[in-house]
Amino acid sequence: MGYGVLSSACATLDYGLEMVTISLLYSTIPFWQSSRPNIGVKDARTIYFTVERQLHTDYENQRVPALFRPLAEATLRQVEVPEGSRVIDIACGTGIVGRLPAEKVGKSGSVVGVDLNAGMLEVAKRSVPSGVEWHQGNVIALSFPDASFDMAFCQQGLQFFSDKVAALNEVRRILTTGGTLILTVWSAVPALGAAISEGLGRYVSAEAAKTALGPFIFNDIKIIKPLFVESGFSDIQNEVLVVERNLGPAEQSIPLELAGQGFADDIEKLDTDTRAALFNGVGEALKEFRTDGGFAIPQHTHLIRATA
Repeated sequence: MGYGVLSSACATLDYGLEMVTISLLYSTIPFWQSSRPNIGVKDARTIYFTVERQLHTDYENQRVPALFRPLAEATLRQVEVPEGSRVIDIACGTGIVGRLPAEKVGKSGSVVGVDLNAGMLEVAKRSVPSGVEWHQGNVIALSFPDASFDMAFCQQGLQFFSDKVAALNEVRRILTTGGTLILTVWSAVPALGAAISEGLGRYVSAEAAKTALGPFIFNDIKIIKPLFVESGFSDIQNEVLVVERNLGPAEQSIPLELAGQGFADDIEKLDTDTRAALFNGVGEALKEFRTDGGFAIPQHTHLIRATA
């Protein structure tokens, strides 16, 4: 999620072309860096994959401790994971959700993490050297036999699945009868998302502003719950959790939050003064959430439990 800057380059490389254009390569270099290396086309592939790996590492180092670990911990406080459970973490990213149940299932249990993004899984394998088995795969066509797992977790993935019913059907298939799906999806647009969207609308484009809200707009539980029913789940329960997104000083954290997003190349095209105005505007919009070290911004999420 969130690496739109790299998507077109990745598509080019996947089709086996021999070169990546210098302009596209430059667009993958973070816009907060003031200098650019003198790159030759022959070096494009090596540098592209270096930049891609760095973005996944930055996700692990920046967003996981700021938001996704607190969210995973809040989720696990509400859910019992019995010893011996077979657990799968779907759309696992760098694996923060899978790491926590791995501490509870014991030697008689197991934890598997699945994600479509190989770069995320590479970071997961480095971050969690043992205790979790990692697989690359698509949620609508998982490579596991029926009834392989007792519990499935999916943290902030459902809103990105193109066919949500097909994905939920597949999750139900791999769960035992009576198995549990625990899923989180944002229940409202957070202040940070709203501030970024407003700034992008003012300084970049309406399309970029819309993109910034993408992770949060699929939030109506009256729409979400029927998808579970259609997919054959029962005993569907929902509660709302609140977690704090902790960011560092504005001059560091705001550029990092905007980096690697689908609109990052548009920010790259701004002149220095306009880019600074964008960053400052986002920080000003969040002033009520300032702390001594940066920001503490609440985010609300649905926590949905359903029985297969």
